[in-house]
Amino acid sequence: MKRPQAFHFGWIIVGVCFITLALVYSVWYAFSVFFVALLKEFGWTQSVGAGAFSLFVIVSSLIGPFVGKMIDSTRPHRVLIAGSFLIGGGLFLCSFIQTWWHFYLFFSLITAVGVGAAGWVPNVTLIQQWFKEKRGMAMGIISSGIGIGILICVPTIQYLILQFGWRAAYRIMAIGIPLIVIILIILFVRPSSQAVPPNSGRMILEKIKKDPLVIDEGWASRSWTIRKAMATKPFWLLTTAFLLGSFMVQSVFAHQVAFFIDCGLNPLFASYLVGIVGIVSIGSKILWGILSDKISREILFTLGSGCSILGVGWLILFSQRPSPSFPYLYGLFFALGYAAHAALTPLIAADFFEGQAYGGIFGTLMFFVGVGGASGAWFAGFLHDQTGSYLLVFILLMVCISISCLNIWKAAPRKIRRVGRLGKSG
Repeated sequence: MKRPQAFHFGWIIVGVCFITLALVYSVWYAFSVFFVALLKEFGWTQSVGAGAFSLFVIVSSLIGPFVGKMIDSTRPHRVLIAGSFLIGGGLFLCSFIQTWWHFYLFFSLITAVGVGAAGWVPNVTLIQQWFKEKRGMAMGIISSGIGIGILICVPTIQYLILQFGWRAAYRIMAIGIPLIVIILIILFVRPSSQAVPPNSGRMILEKIKKDPLVIDEGWASRSWTIRKAMATKPFWLLTTAFLLGSFMVQSVFAHQVAFFIDCGLNPLFASYLVGIVGIVSIGSKILWGILSDKISREILFTLGSGCSILGVGWLILFSQRPSPSFPYLYGLFFALGYAAHAALTPLIAADFFEGQAYGGIFGTLMFFVGVGGASGAWFAGFLHDQTGSYLLVFILLMVCISISCLNIWKAAPRKIRRVGRLGKSG
């Protein structure tokens, strides 16, 4: 008789990361509803308001390489707890905003550092340490947590703003989010025994020789550092692809509520449309993750890019010929495209740079992703101010995602590792 497999503690880590990302990224994606409230109260231009989000994205991404290296080399819970405290402090200070530079200081700097230290890079690095097999499924599950944040938290925060005001909403978030995250981290997060120890080059080489998924043993057996990775062509192809993808995604996320309000929809209904993106992305991220364990990354990334283009296309159609069905079609297709980008990015990076330095390398890639997202959010606001509409913005975004897809094919992760199943879970 077969002995039953022992429960893999990594799935507990997946659950913690899922909840953490849902809460942390509710701060990120709730910007679009606070954005409308702040513009109404203070009379800022869209470019000034969007500039705060751009700086937020840059700062949260700028610390990515350092956070990744700390997760690689120290106890992950320390980094995550510190980030949670900074999120709470920054959000509480946001409730006292009186002028634009207050918002830039409290949200775009302090809160952003907290999100960077408790968000995507540390959680992805942690999962990468715990999972060799079924990594795509694990990544898909935790990234779907962000969708839960969009689905539940963003409409909830919009409700709080309408009922109690945006200052009270910030205070509630400042207490609730760090409290839940810190409790989970203290109780459950610990380093993985599968994490690669320092000075283990010979051990790594032996594992690679036995790994049936490795195609290019020479590449996979390299002892990667951030500097070595940045000296390769695939690193910059991935950087360009992820940067342009983030340019598109964050432009839409930052301006979708404002776009729908410009088209005549009321703010609460517009926030529900954001929730649709969230609910569709939840299952989509898990689906893309599971498929990524079986199907070529390039093919899946192409399918996801096509969904993104269709999603933006429905926004263009809605702005030209309003129809009640178009916002829902946008929510469906854009969510599918966004989910593919979120789920596949860390997996493609791991195909090339798996190992002890993955956290630092992935954090560096995410810095450039942040630059793309920040510049996209600001540029979309600037172009809207200049032209009075989002039409030109949306056309540019469709071009960007097309170039992003082309660069993934040029990088060719299929030539480094084949996609398949190793058999056992864990």
